[in-house]
Amino acid sequence: MNQKNNGMNPKKVLNMFLPIVGAVFIIVISTLYILYKSWSNKLYFEKWKDYEDCGV
Repeated sequence: MNQKNNGMNPKKVLNMFLPIVGAVFIIVISTLYILYKSWSNKLYFEKWKDYEDCGV
């Protein structure tokens, strides 16, 4: 009844993949934030483009 895990301890696997998952999560969130801010700034400048010539 003695089974071997072939060196794959669940704690080892978690410690190995957790930083990778965290890094991918941070990269995805950062990319989405940059895209959102770019889109938001584009809409803002489009809104006020007509008022550039009037001196406001």
